[in-house]
Amino acid sequence: MTKKNKTILVTASAKRLGKLIAHYLVREGWGVAVHYNKSKQLAEETVDELLKMGGKVTLHQADLTITSDIDKLIKDLEEQDLIWSGLINNAGYFNYDNGVNFESESLYNHMSVNFTAPTILTQALAKYTLNLKKKKKNAQGFVINIIDAKIFGLNPDYYTYTLSKQAMHGLTKMSALSYSTCLRVNGIAPGITLLAPGQDEKAFKKSHMKNLLKSSSTVEEILNTIQLIIHSKSMTGHVTLLDGGAHLAPPRRDVGL
Repeated sequence: MTKKNKTILVTASAKRLGKLIAHYLVREGWGVAVHYNKSKQLAEETVDELLKMGGKVTLHQADLTITSDIDKLIKDLEEQDLIWSGLINNAGYFNYDNGVNFESESLYNHMSVNFTAPTILTQALAKYTLNLKKKKKNAQGFVINIIDAKIFGLNPDYYTYTLSKQAMHGLTKMSALSYSTCLRVNGIAPGITLLAPGQDEKAFKKSHMKNLLKSSSTVEEILNTIQLIIHSKSMTGHVTLLDGGAHLAPPRRDVGL
């Protein structure tokens, strides 16, 4: 079975890093399930681009804070003609708060998108792969969680966001243990990679200069790490840190502030 007959779900792949990951996977010959929440037009444009590249692509809408949407996404993936082989949990909810002013809604949204949805999707892929193994004994899926280098060099900013990414780190380890018969589960923890909304190039470069190596992660490095994880059949439960050494000397406040 060729890679093109195998689908990788990339959450939040209509734009930014998720879109770049989807483009990379199609170039590598994989089928891609493009997921979006509200960015329908951008998602459709991304799918058109991937189809023109010769990719096998499906489009899926789901609000990852709503369990019924996640269930429908899973059902759609299970019913398609292609084989669901991989999951890249790229979607992220990112909103500023701190330990004093955070609200329950912020905590819920961060945990839902950054932890709960990846947990449910990982379980679904594990069950799917176990069923597939009944027909194809050597079937094995993989999961890649896009975490955040921030959790390895803590400061008090982005309080509930950071808690959710710490939970995702724990999920990476626990699911690698729990689903070892059918899945490999790994993570990537990048530093600042793309300009944040409203951030200018000067501020972006300044944030990189604060790191030990005077640089941070790049899209190319993240794509190279995805390739390494996919092809390293002995790798599971591992998180690759790409942050220019920032975790060795973390700032007292978030570099974006």
